[in-house]
Amino acid sequence: MLKIDQDEHLALAGVEDVDIKDLATTISDTEPRYSFFRYRHDVHDGQQPTTTTTTHPIIFIYTCPSGSKVKERMIYASFKGMVLETASVEAGLEIAKKLEASSPTEITPEMLGQEFQPRQEQKMGFARPKRPGKR
Repeated sequence: MLKIDQDEHLALAGVEDVDIKDLATTISDTEPRYSFFRYRHDVHDGQQPTTTTTTHPIIFIYTCPSGSKVKERMIYASFKGMVLETASVEAGLEIAKKLEASSPTEITPEMLGQEFQPRQEQKMGFARPKRPGKR
């Protein structure tokens, strides 16, 4: 997890090996945070992951609690792009998903699972227009 310190420098807030069900409790619920989470998952509904994803993708999570200071919220919002660029260019991280939440409790195992499930396309049939009514 990354945070911006009082001098507006990016600082490492912590590195933890966290199970997905405990992820929300490790992210601050009072201050904004950038978190990188390696999502370890298996196949969904018997289908293999697509070629654009791996079985252990890295997820970037930006949390910004509504109760945090306005200045912090503005700084974190403006630094987000730089953090993502630094992570990919300098650290060589391949970010599979970018998520934003106002509270860490919004980041649930179910929500992350839905992000990586293959999308089912729903075909919509053509709805014939109704005939004008009699006058």
